[in-house]
Amino acid sequence: MKIAILLPENAGTGWRWRAQKLAAALLQEKCPTGRPIEVAIGLPRTDEITWRRQEAELLEGAPGAVVRHLGWERAPMDMAQRMFPDCRFELEMVPDCALPRDWGWNFVDCDAWIVFAASGQGAVFHIKPTAYYVQDLAERYVPQAFAPDVHSIYWIRQAHAFRSMRQARAVFVSDASTADDVSGYAGVRRSRILQTPQLLPPFTQKRRAQNSERQTLLWLVEPNAQHDLANALEGLRIYQAEGGAFDVIVAGEGAYAFDPIEGQLALADVPTRSRRPTTTMQFETISGEADLQRVIARSDFIWSSALAQAENDGLLRAAVAELPFIGLRYPQNEHLADNLGVPSVLYDRSEATLIADALAMAEKEGAPARPRRSASTKDASDGWRPLIESLWGGGIA
Repeated sequence: MKIAILLPENAGTGWRWRAQKLAAALLQEKCPTGRPIEVAIGLPRTDEITWRRQEAELLEGAPGAVVRHLGWERAPMDMAQRMFPDCRFELEMVPDCALPRDWGWNFVDCDAWIVFAASGQGAVFHIKPTAYYVQDLAERYVPQAFAPDVHSIYWIRQAHAFRSMRQARAVFVSDASTADDVSGYAGVRRSRILQTPQLLPPFTQKRRAQNSERQTLLWLVEPNAQHDLANALEGLRIYQAEGGAFDVIVAGEGAYAFDPIEGQLALADVPTRSRRPTTTMQFETISGEADLQRVIARSDFIWSSALAQAENDGLLRAAVAELPFIGLRYPQNEHLADNLGVPSVLYDRSEATLIADALAMAEKEGAPARPRRSASTKDASDGWRPLIESLWGGGIA
């Protein structure tokens, strides 16, 4: 049985390590007949040097997989149905769909597809038995981070994506709250939603000895509304004005947008007063897993200002690096911190004064041994077998 893992068009570092970890997990399994599973990862096109680096990054953690070039190309729905007349796929009133190309077999040599769900990509035409992996549906909670207004093409594409998800063999998630969103917001039947094990990022770097008595705070952030930049920066300004002494590193794929030297592209809507902390920060623009691991290795705390991120990358990074975490209190963050045993300081609302207090508490007292509130979400799944059996369905040659 060969399974394709198809990454979305904008496959950042977080998507890539998840593909690597999922591929490694599937390669350890067998299909229902007892035969081994093969994995082909579809990695979106970019310049050749970057693509080869990302390919090596993926294969380092999943050496038995194959990585192929991937281009998502849009096709009119009637054309896709003429090309693949045997596909039973009901998408009336959906004008076009996304098809994966690899300039070879176009993944039709695979027995099943796992699509990493990206709502803005629209409907994916299911040529093969298909499952979707959903990290979260953060657009439900922070819509302004995904589209400027209700008339954006994003929301039309999201509706199309949800229609194709509802016809998949399965949609799998790592968190019960995300399962609720997939059911209640995306409209997928509960019988098709699977809760699978939590994927964790790699961490191979050794913690480096600090040259200073000051502790280092790593702020994992991207320049969009999902990270509430105005309140986060104002909270950091208040913390520093009240004597806070963390050395702050800003890291992310878009970290250059915060750098005063490179124009503070992300801060046009942030009050000038709140931008003051940027003059003392270090900025690390991340292009791959190795970059991020080197930054984590010289950090003492990890902070994520994300407003809605069920599989919070900052919290997952803190778990594998054995570092305390600071972030917003919401159910998925609490459940994940409790499940992984990550010492955490969680603030109740994304307000500047509460953020300042949380940063001060972390610096002065360290993070508590457990999250302040505890809700057990221990994984009760049967590993990856239900997913494999869903893709197998009535049998695959």
